[in-house]
Amino acid sequence: MVKVGRMRIKEMNVKTIKILSGMLAMLAFTACSSNIDESADAPRFYNVTLTASMEGGDTRALSEGADNAIIASFAENDEVKVVKADGSLVGTLRAKTAGANTTLTGTISGTFNVNEVLTFRYRRATANYDGQVGTLDGIAANQDYAEGTLKVIDPNTNPLTFESNSVTLTAKQSITKFTFKDASTDAAVSVKTFGIAAVGLVQNIAANGTPTIGAVTGTLSTASSDVYIALRNNTDAKQTYAFTIQDNAGNWYIFTKQAKLTNGNNYALSIALTPLPTLTSSSAVGTIGVVDGLPAIVVEINSTKVAVALMNTGALCPEAYGTYYIFSQKASGLSDGWYVPTKDELYVKENDVVTGGLAKISNAWTTQNGVNGRLFTISEGKTFFLPAAGFIDNDNDEGQETAYTGKVLVSTFGYYWSQTEATPSSMAYSLQFSSANINVFSEYEVNALPVRPFHALN
Repeated sequence: MVKVGRMRIKEMNVKTIKILSGMLAMLAFTACSSNIDESADAPRFYNVTLTASMEGGDTRALSEGADNAIIASFAENDEVKVVKADGSLVGTLRAKTAGANTTLTGTISGTFNVNEVLTFRYRRATANYDGQVGTLDGIAANQDYAEGTLKVIDPNTNPLTFESNSVTLTAKQSITKFTFKDASTDAAVSVKTFGIAAVGLVQNIAANGTPTIGAVTGTLSTASSDVYIALRNNTDAKQTYAFTIQDNAGNWYIFTKQAKLTNGNNYALSIALTPLPTLTSSSAVGTIGVVDGLPAIVVEINSTKVAVALMNTGALCPEAYGTYYIFSQKASGLSDGWYVPTKDELYVKENDVVTGGLAKISNAWTTQNGVNGRLFTISEGKTFFLPAAGFIDNDNDEGQETAYTGKVLVSTFGYYWSQTEATPSSMAYSLQFSSANINVFSEYEVNALPVRPFHALN
């Protein structure tokens, strides 16, 4: 049972920047005029001074004011990038002082055309929404992303003549304050970790602006019932958000919520939670609950009931890929009672027919909340998901023990370790699947694969 009540919606994520005119700006341009190449196609250099005011949104400094309003202010030396339509950088402006009002100064260089649109961008080189810490300070330091545009009217003046003397920078994600309470007692629930997934939820944005859809997760340094999360959606439509929450007492909560979280707006949502039950040997097949600290589902494999974790080792929700391990370290992330399944617990085949193991459970390739993988169905509404997380290819660097690179086949293939070694001794069996089929093959032990742990129900 999950009760959700919307407390308040805010639309305050804008930064307004006004272009200064007057003698100070003109003097700046005059001082460097001897260095300007006046030929038609040569880049020109424009010293620019802007006044800027902040009316909310995302910057390096965020705080909460009265009535849940998120108040934004510049920090000294905050940067605003100026880019062309093709993404090329033409200048960087910096805040001279901290506060809601400041002065931005910098240089724009290049050749510009009449009616050419320039974008003023405030964000990190890569906007990564995964790995959040649940605070405004954390969002301000890592998820800043706001943009505005101005059209060049006359490129032959110093300074450039724009269509307006101001530009508004609008936040490109929403910031939501989630307040979690116990559904039965109304007491605050102190959250330790969270995972959120949805069809149009952006996990990160590359420097060229390309978004990657995926789960957004986070771990709070100090557990709290008030959790601030920045979410960027790739769609304006209402969608279903899947939540996986762990509290400071070790309870888990899994639920969905339909909402329309519009980029550029701030929200405050209160959510009442009911914890998952504890799994025991008497739990029926298909029951979802918690055993030894992890959420799991009860399945029957090779005539024996076992609990299969709902998430990969190291993951915070079912759609997250989790941690990749070389074979010798495959169990290093498991808590007491959990183990890496055997080859036969994953796959048994006789006369070209799958007769046992996890693979015998009805399964099909699907896209769950924007993430590719295979969905295993026990009965209607009782399912679990293995994401196609690929693996980390270490074949050419067998001495590498800790810092892995070279992740391959992500989103097209799933690879999961078994505990069973193969021949030759440098290989071990793993469950492998694609959109076409599922099977067990040997894999080099030096490669790093995800783990989906099992737990006996005695």
